[in-house]
Amino acid sequence: MALSYERQPCPVCRGVEQEKVVEQNRLQVVRCRRCGQRFVSPTPSESVLAAIYDRSYYEGGHGPVGFSDYAALIPARRRMFTTHLDRLARLHRPGRLLDVGCATGDFLLVARERGWDPVGVDPSPAREQALAAGLRLAGRTIDDADIPAHSIDVITFWDVLEHLADPVAALRRATELLAEGGVVAATVPNAGSVVARLSGRRWFGYKTAGEHLQFFSPATLTRCFAAAGFEVAVRRPVAWNCTVGFLIDRAALYLGGPGRLAHAALRRSPLTGLVVAVPQVNQFVVARHASSAASMAA
Repeated sequence: MALSYERQPCPVCRGVEQEKVVEQNRLQVVRCRRCGQRFVSPTPSESVLAAIYDRSYYEGGHGPVGFSDYAALIPARRRMFTTHLDRLARLHRPGRLLDVGCATGDFLLVARERGWDPVGVDPSPAREQALAAGLRLAGRTIDDADIPAHSIDVITFWDVLEHLADPVAALRRATELLAEGGVVAATVPNAGSVVARLSGRRWFGYKTAGEHLQFFSPATLTRCFAAAGFEVAVRRPVAWNCTVGFLIDRAALYLGGPGRLAHAALRRSPLTGLVVAVPQVNQFVVARHASSAASMAA
């Protein structure tokens, strides 16, 4: 299939000077010379991006993109989401919550159990499972969300901003929906981790190019929020919860022959369902709109 592209400046600072970092999945990852953000450029067309998130994204994947068995990760996601809510509870009491990119609705379920009033948006076929679970969806993306202005207390982007061609625009839209004193919380892969820095252009995160369009370091993530008018209140490296089976699958994709041997030997092991926390994989951020932060400080 031929790919069509539309060029764009740096999504964080709008700089136009770029240098190539690596090429993966027939796509080019570049680094902005002004702010350091790394991103896929040129950006794939909307039709190419939409094709990534078909049903097989959750039930087999496309090589290094997607999941061989998304449902098998439910226990891992629930544990991780519970930890996220524990962190949020230190900054905001339960209230109205919008989860952007809610997929099958696992976070919405956990949030509802914890006393939140949750609603989600998601453009993929996974939204059908969320609806079947009786969860409330308000649209496909934050842009078309049918939600009154300034009515949401917390907006979450769990592993979402890295999928967007224009994460700053999504965060600006969040400011229109946030109530006074509301916060945005997000996780993204940590492109500034020790592993990423030591791996350089061989970092495994680049293998998701196409699925992931942004590769945030701590500095560029903070700049992204600032560009949308937010002040970061919390930013910290956090673990990413998954199963041993997921790690075995990724080893087969990322580590060549040794990884494939490990996959063949261990894929039927009873340990594949064990939930593990892989440290330093993600960054966790909570931010307030600058005007709200200033009024609270006053």
